Amino acid sequence: MIELHAVDVAVQRSSKRWHSALSVLLFFVSLLLTLPLLASVSAQSQKAASATGKPVSGEKQANASLLKPYTAELKGSIKGLPMTASGSRTLQKNSAGDWELVFDANAGLFGIKESSSFHVDAKGHIQPDAYQFKRSGFIGSKKEESAEFDWKKSQVKWSKKDKQWAIALKSGALDNLSYQTQLRMDLAAGKTNLKYLIADDDEVYEREFSIVGEEVINTEAGKLNTVKIKVNRDNDKRETYIWFAKDWDYFFVKLLQKEGGSEYTVEIKNATIDGKPIEGIKDAST
Repeated sequence: MIELHAVDVAVQRSSKRWHSALSVLLFFVSLLLTLPLLASVSAQSQKAASATGKPVSGEKQANASLLKPYTAELKGSIKGLPMTASGSRTLQKNSAGDWELVFDANAGLFGIKESSSFHVDAKGHIQPDAYQFKRSGFIGSKKEESAEFDWKKSQVKWSKKDKQWAIALKSGALDNLSYQTQLRMDLAAGKTNLKYLIADDDEVYEREFSIVGEEVINTEAGKLNTVKIKVNRDNDKRETYIWFAKDWDYFFVKLLQKEGGSEYTVEIKNATIDGKPIEGIKDAST
């Protein structure tokens, strides 16, 4: 996969290859897949994560009751280019009674599938159990990797083709997919200190977000009350914003990235939470 903690590098490389339609397509599907994973990792944040080894999600306790089965369809677009991609996202309980989050994205010639199995502890914090990533299709080399979280031994065991390795598992660490659900839970709990430790390949590092404010936005599901989040970076060359629907368990509904005059957007097409379709704000006059 395009390693999610290095998506910024992939963005830079793809931006230099706009003459190649296949390169644009490869980058675009990756953008659709990664959603809020576009946070750059600062050297300062990495040092802080390494030094503490503790969860840094805030002082309030997240509410696990927010977790409900859902399905969602997503679409992506690049401003000025006749190019689209689609994706889907599901959350459901598996046979063991744990939660499983699955993310699929494709654009015909290229596909990515990512999944995370996790449970929630008594304090409302997610603990991942397993993570898997698979890339397939005509574009790019095929790649698959997986991880198992051993909380008793405090380590993450990674596997990629014929390679296996393990890294130390810091308290509160999440994987590249499950931490997005923790972000939703923290927003719903009213937390403002949105920092997360991510275990990925051979390191554990930190991602950080800040709340911009509230905003009503138009979506294919209708107008939604949202909270707007900004991805914190060390520089302002790239801006990334994410919108979560307040009335729908802080569900992800939109991502916008701006860079060098270009804009990339990922938006919700439709979604169903616990059997109930997401709908826009009702007009008071109706």
